[in-house]
Amino acid sequence: MAKKLISVWLVLTILLCSSISIFAEETVTGTFFFRDIRINGTQIWNYELNRPFFLHDGVTYVPMSEGIQGAMGLQCEMDWESRTLKILKTDITTNQVKDAALASDMTDVQATIVEDVNVITYTPEPNDEIIFAQEHLDAIIEEAQKDEPEEPEEIEPPVLVAHALDLEELPIMSSGGTLYLPLKALTDDPNLGISIYYESYSGVYISTDSYVDAKDYWDEDASNYNKGLVSYICKVKPDASVAYAQELVALFQHEARVFGLDQKLLMAIAHKESTFNASLGRSGKAQGLMQIMPRTAAGYGVEEWQLYDAHMSVKLASMLLSGHLGSYEGNVIKALSAYNQGSGRVNRGNYTTTYANKILDQVDKIEAFLVNNGFVK
Repeated sequence: MAKKLISVWLVLTILLCSSISIFAEETVTGTFFFRDIRINGTQIWNYELNRPFFLHDGVTYVPMSEGIQGAMGLQCEMDWESRTLKILKTDITTNQVKDAALASDMTDVQATIVEDVNVITYTPEPNDEIIFAQEHLDAIIEEAQKDEPEEPEEIEPPVLVAHALDLEELPIMSSGGTLYLPLKALTDDPNLGISIYYESYSGVYISTDSYVDAKDYWDEDASNYNKGLVSYICKVKPDASVAYAQELVALFQHEARVFGLDQKLLMAIAHKESTFNASLGRSGKAQGLMQIMPRTAAGYGVEEWQLYDAHMSVKLASMLLSGHLGSYEGNVIKALSAYNQGSGRVNRGNYTTTYANKILDQVDKIEAFLVNNGFVK
């Protein structure tokens, strides 16, 4: 309701275009934020964003893209002449943010630090006056539609309350023409009423409703499930750090969702092939987390050295397995056998099912681990 009235007297446009000089002084690499993102309860898949969330020096940066602004109920205007970013708290306009199925595909973000920008937040105050004004406006419109309309009264715009956002000495970033703000700085602003809850096993939860705490959106079941998978990896590979295991779990989840696979199946293959060791391999032999042969990788345009990148290894393995499942009409035994022995042997019928049975048995063990240790109900 407030948004309708505000649009009468305030038009905010996003002027975050790359053609404008931003006087950036330093280029940095932001680490792709691979955990879940939920804004007001809506799931945001970060890899589906052209301008994804990223981490820099342990701080989560949120893109002020049109989609994210709509999901958070914000409108932004950048005045480069005065170097002032204005943020207006308004209505949520979307509950779905997606640019493409694989817009960024978990790639890191090259960003530049933007110096000397002031951030001012605005909110209409008080809200009851806005409601009254909107009702008054509706009455005027209704009256204007009569045969003998009365002269409409002039409506005074509601007063905006302004507040200087304290960035806590954290820099503003820019990437591809989109400004990025440190998420935690937004939570201390009285105009925005934003709260966040971060949990390392699931992700970041954002509430822009001052009456709903961000933790209320926390998915405890998903958190426990991820925690169980992380614990399983650390049990199998005792020298693995929790952070390393969390990243692997995120990779398995990501590629499983993209290719329509069971993430536990991918985990079982990684367990069997490399015991979750992404650096395992010898030149010319099967390499990396998923133990893929260089000649196989070459057929997909992947160079040998890239097989030691965990993401590339899981991505390529998922692509191979998904292709085999398609070729064999969803027959998991044949698909796994082709992954291990090649599709030629499977097509000729002279393959063994030993490898496939071991992988499926490992999937059962992962499921049992989760249940027996209380990670799933």
